[in-house]
Amino acid sequence: MVDILTLGMGMVDVAIKPIPSDMFEHDVILFDSATTTTGGDALNCAIDCAKLGVKTGCVCKTGQDIYGRLIRETCDQYGIDISRSKEDPQLPTTMAVLCIGEDGERNGIAHTRVVNKAFTYEDIDLDYVKQAKIVHYGSAGLAPKLDGPDIGRVFQACKEAGVTTAMDVCILDHNDVAMDYVKYALPYTDFFMPSDNEAAEISGKETCEEFEEFFKGYGIKNLVVKLGAKGVYVSNLKEHRTIPTFHVDQVKDVTGCGDSFCAAFLSAISWGWSIWEAAVFGNAVGSMNCQTVGATLGVKSREETMAYIKAHIQDVPEDLRTRFL
Repeated sequence: MVDILTLGMGMVDVAIKPIPSDMFEHDVILFDSATTTTGGDALNCAIDCAKLGVKTGCVCKTGQDIYGRLIRETCDQYGIDISRSKEDPQLPTTMAVLCIGEDGERNGIAHTRVVNKAFTYEDIDLDYVKQAKIVHYGSAGLAPKLDGPDIGRVFQACKEAGVTTAMDVCILDHNDVAMDYVKYALPYTDFFMPSDNEAAEISGKETCEEFEEFFKGYGIKNLVVKLGAKGVYVSNLKEHRTIPTFHVDQVKDVTGCGDSFCAAFLSAISWGWSIWEAAVFGNAVGSMNCQTVGATLGVKSREETMAYIKAHIQDVPEDLRTRFL
């Protein structure tokens, strides 16, 4: 049994930096560094949870190629159970080239999703999934054969088994109806964790309070809206607040920071913390991660993260400091 099981995309990222925003106007671009790491919302979250000391599993789909081997070797390195993930001998593992600017923001992504487009309900061992304490679908919008009714079936089975559920969103195709990715799973979702941009695209609303009212109607239990440098909006549908994030002098790469927030937040929930304390912990892990190039390379242990929060306790709301002192 694992404490947190992630479902969704596992892939490999190649981050090149610095790449200017007008890169397509240049014939040749010279860059200083290329960092190859594992990536993908579900795999990022699993690695981050494992680094924080949580017993973790990941169910994704890869090819039988060098990138697929890298994913499996990385999971072995961190003690992540990837035994229920599928390999397709005919399709390449998903990978992306990330073009990172001097400010750490992405100025472009070249992305393949071939094998992830073949990830289906039939690839998921429900008996295994239902043994987890928390199941997190990290890639709503990236697995077209699983999104929609089938992820709803997975989440319904989880809830009937008493498993806590969480869902993040990644919208790449803006011609799709984003609500169709998630609406079947929302009634069975304990923690819905989109960014503010994703929440706006799905709901057609503009403010966090409007998001809360909209998604409340679909049966979620808690709403966690990631606000980037502004922090996170957290609601249990009875009360809500915005938890500010930690000050960072230099952002090097924002890749994976949303996933690291989700991992830390859900790890804290698995330890029995309140949603407000979990938000502080998630903000800290995201802030630490953005100071290193690579989707998961800035995430440290639980003990190191707690030390980081204590050293920056002035950034924590006063009523939430006790947990971290």
